[in-house]
Amino acid sequence: MGETFNSEKFGELIVYIARRLPPEAALGRVKLAKLLMQSDFGAYARTRQPITGATYEKWEQGHLPRELLLAQRDLEADGSIVTDTVKYYGKQLKHVTARRDPDMSAFSEEELAIIEGALRTFGHESATYLSELSHRELGWRLAEWKEEIPYNTVYLGTGKVTDADIRRGEELASLHHWN
Repeated sequence: MGETFNSEKFGELIVYIARRLPPEAALGRVKLAKLLMQSDFGAYARTRQPITGATYEKWEQGHLPRELLLAQRDLEADGSIVTDTVKYYGKQLKHVTARRDPDMSAFSEEELAIIEGALRTFGHESATYLSELSHRELGWRLAEWKEEIPYNTVYLGTGKVTDADIRRGEELASLHHWN
């Protein structure tokens, strides 16, 4: 909502993630979406600015960047990444691998640190676990199916909303004429 999408940074971040993670990390589309989300929302939590400005929507497996499918197709077409079908715990995984080094010159040191933190923390977790983790995010829980999840929902946390929270929200809405 109001964030400017940077397609070059988005594409290079995909290449970076695919280059950084080894094959045993099993990087499929769901996991890639969660790592992009962790990077963008992590940056927003820290700096009030996402890294790529992608639009994340509520889907069954969690936050999905609206721009992912087209970006992945473009990166495959230009040879930057390749998607191979591999067996993974008895299932078919469309594993993403980078064919070139990413150009990270447009990324700040702080952005790179945030991305690295996301990869260290979540890069070797399963897509299922990362999906379940994203389902705990209040922004995902409050959004409607395929609705945009605003970046500022990162400040809502994962806790339960109490009756006192609702009453305070109503008081503030009335005081500031938000209703």
